[in-house]
Amino acid sequence: MQQHIEFIVTAAPISIDAGRVLGTVGAGGIAIALTGAMIAGIREPKGAAAAAGGAPSGGKKGKIRKKMTSDQAQWTGVAAGTFYMTAGSIWTVGGQLSDAFSSLFTSGGFGDAGTGAVAGLLALIMYFREMTPGKSAFTGIIAAGVWATAGGIWGIPQALILTGAGALGIA
Repeated sequence: MQQHIEFIVTAAPISIDAGRVLGTVGAGGIAIALTGAMIAGIREPKGAAAAAGGAPSGGKKGKIRKKMTSDQAQWTGVAAGTFYMTAGSIWTVGGQLSDAFSSLFTSGGFGDAGTGAVAGLLALIMYFREMTPGKSAFTGIIAAGVWATAGGIWGIPQALILTGAGALGIA
């Protein structure tokens, strides 16, 4: 005796909300993703020590992943710092670091220095100084908060980053 079982499968229509390319991500989700990219991208690629004559990697050969350059790390840091401030919650540490750095120069010890001067100092350091990717990322995070606080032309990176994220529907 054979039984015949018939299944009827119905498919629900798939819809993508206008402006939601990546679904619901939010500023906190972007902050997590950018932090992960910085952590993964600023570390020395696996196998680089062995390729440079260092200790062998146990005989296993793997792919060498890409390492962020100093410029990539600093601009990823600026974007991450912007989303840290936007996300709030535990991400307020980036803004607190920026405020602490800025207050070193604006508290009167350097005369009548304003936040715009600190923003300019950071921009000059980022332009003229070649740093390791880790230091560049940290400088970018601090610069994002200082630039946003300074306003004026220094607020342009924050405005561009948040406008772009809004256009993509991810923040």
